[in-house]
Amino acid sequence: MSKQGGGNHRNNAHKKRQPQVAVDEDNPIVQAFRNYSTELTTKHDRHERIVKLSRDITIESKRIIFTLHSIDSRKQNKEKILEEAQQRLNKLIEVNFRSIALELRDQDVYQYRNAYSAGLQEFIEAYTYMEYLSREDNDEPPKSVSDWQALQSVMQYVEDPSKAKDEGASVEETDAAEEEPAKKFQFFIDPTEYVLGLSDLTGELMRRCINSLGSGDTDTCMETCSTLQMFYTGYISLNLQRARELWRKITTMRQSVLKAENVCYNVKVRGGEAAVWGSNFEQKPAEDVDEGFY
Repeated sequence: MSKQGGGNHRNNAHKKRQPQVAVDEDNPIVQAFRNYSTELTTKHDRHERIVKLSRDITIESKRIIFTLHSIDSRKQNKEKILEEAQQRLNKLIEVNFRSIALELRDQDVYQYRNAYSAGLQEFIEAYTYMEYLSREDNDEPPKSVSDWQALQSVMQYVEDPSKAKDEGASVEETDAAEEEPAKKFQFFIDPTEYVLGLSDLTGELMRRCINSLGSGDTDTCMETCSTLQMFYTGYISLNLQRARELWRKITTMRQSVLKAENVCYNVKVRGGEAAVWGSNFEQKPAEDVDEGFY
């Protein structure tokens, strides 16, 4: 029985297929699905273009942060590096974010949020870190960074009127385009993305705290640790345990605060002990000197 059934199956497989019926392109259902296909293809292409722009923003922002970490009080290169970082950040705003804003004109920005989220958060981290360093030497407390509204005001653009001067455009069309007021558009900064990007700033502050100790600048180390504590106090007051991504960043922030506090502890306690040991290094230790043994 099994052999006969297998033979029937092979015979059915060799049968000629029925000729396909021609699709009626005038059918409204077919036309609707053609429009759906075109719309989805356009959306996917736009999404890929935004992803590429976001990837460039992420790479450049990481390089800017790496450049900012090269600031050394012994080399006195702070002003030069801050000026270079400011120029590179402005270039990202005027080129990359402008291109994304053009792609998202008359579009639902939340549909493409995942395409540029990583780049925006990395840019916010670099931008706020640059602001913190530039305001670090100011005597007026507190040393703050821009909020999302201030950053949003920087992402305002005006349409280039030169696009109307195409080779195929007539003189009347060109004159009419010049008479029309320039259209304005912006890159929308979601407050949620700003909060997530600002939370990553604490990681850079922790690195600055440790690097400043290596260069002998203990005052900067203590001040940066205090700033980290204020950031952590503000974030844990949000009480957003259901926001998984934010809660994960807060957990990482806590680890950064503990590392900075451990460094400051060593400066306060062990640093003082090292000074006492150094003064008696060539002398015979007294009997009452506590060498740290239990």
